[in-house]
Amino acid sequence: MTDSLGIWLRRSREARRLDLDEVVQALRIHRRYLQALELGDYEALPGPIQARGFLRNYARFLGVPVEDALARYDAEIRGLPVQPRMPEIEVPVRRGERTWAPPPPSADEDRAAVRANSSSRLMKILVIAVLFFGLIALASYAWLEFGPGDLLGAEPTPPPASQAAVNAATPTATASPPPVFPISEDGMVRVRLLPESHAWISVSADATVAFQGIAEPQQVVDAVADEILIVTTGNGGAFRLFVNGTDWGMLGEQGEIVRRAWTPQGETSLED
Repeated sequence: MTDSLGIWLRRSREARRLDLDEVVQALRIHRRYLQALELGDYEALPGPIQARGFLRNYARFLGVPVEDALARYDAEIRGLPVQPRMPEIEVPVRRGERTWAPPPPSADEDRAAVRANSSSRLMKILVIAVLFFGLIALASYAWLEFGPGDLLGAEPTPPPASQAAVNAATPTATASPPPVFPISEDGMVRVRLLPESHAWISVSADATVAFQGIAEPQQVVDAVADEILIVTTGNGGAFRLFVNGTDWGMLGEQGEIVRRAWTPQGETSLED
């Protein structure tokens, strides 16, 4: 009978004579997330994308096949029988010696799955945005066509002559459309943050912390990822955001708590 993913990971770690604290120190992943993987408690993990990132790094560190680990994870969360893609390989360890195999390359199939999931979310966001702006356009047309008096059932009151002159002389400012997301040719996503004031920020790339702490003005915070970048701060108005070399303006408003994420296909939601 094939072991569950958690038992398989724990036995692989114990075969290399490693305790969990050593793994936490090497990977910089919270101990509770590694314990959740070994116990099969997937609801304790922050989300599917982060869970797969933790599992991929853990499998590489232990020297076990990443594809097999991800296949076991996918089967267990769907309630399907575990069918590993290749037989498990026992790594001989001499007494008093710790060793592990070099990590294998990243899996193309897993990257494609993450991109497909991100594309589906992006499509939902685009549909919602089209509906929202359609409603705004319809309301604007009704307002301009019928006027506030017709819509509210009352005669419109003309503004004073002086006020009307001021309104006519004042040009109407038009908001600039957001830039089109620039997709990188190498299939990766890059984020650069330029602090304009002292503020705390945390940046993680593929489940690994790239920067965390108080950023100083004019300090450059860079991060690059294969699959997902997550930025968290308590003051979005303190940082100017660049994604794949394109200026996206400020990360958020002054004093706004911001938590945003990007994949190589664009910005994605973290509500999983």
